[in-house]
Amino acid sequence: MNGSVRRLVTIACMAATAMGCAGGTSAAPEAASVPPQATTWAEFGAAYCAAFDALVTAVGNPDAGSDSDLTASLKAAVEAHDAATADRLAAEITGHLERGRRAAWIARGWRSAGPAMAQLERVLIAFEAMVEARRAAAAGASGAPDPQAAFEQAGGVTAWFAMLEAMRGLERPPGTTPTTCPTVPVSY
Repeated sequence: MNGSVRRLVTIACMAATAMGCAGGTSAAPEAASVPPQATTWAEFGAAYCAAFDALVTAVGNPDAGSDSDLTASLKAAVEAHDAATADRLAAEITGHLERGRRAAWIARGWRSAGPAMAQLERVLIAFEAMVEARRAAAAGASGAPDPQAAFEQAGGVTAWFAMLEAMRGLERPPGTTPTTCPTVPVSY
């Protein structure tokens, strides 16, 4: 099994874990120290915005179907069969997605945000599968999955719509109004 396929299997296992035994929730971020979860509205807002900023920086705006600069460059590297550039870009994109997962984990601490943020973590994991499929394609790996299929098989589409539905249950503190994140067009 070559390195790209091994990474795909690892990401598929992460996605299965995120969707599996824990009742549809995902595990804590893979870090030496797990960050404390948000306990205030301000902490939630900062983490929520950071998670979406990481998503938009890494892959673009899923609602608009627009690619980030990083994803557009990765797609170009795949088309050119430039494995070295694809590896570098995939690592950078994955770093942003992992930062997004960490931020979503923190945001889950807000009393009513847990279900939505758990789904956002699943979305970010699914995008990691998509990125890895692109990396594998650039390397010419035999059996490399279609990137969109990898995203869907990792539960990304289901998690996206579940996240949007769960956001309807977000409870704001009394006296607060919806706020738009400073770096991305997302409100909470």
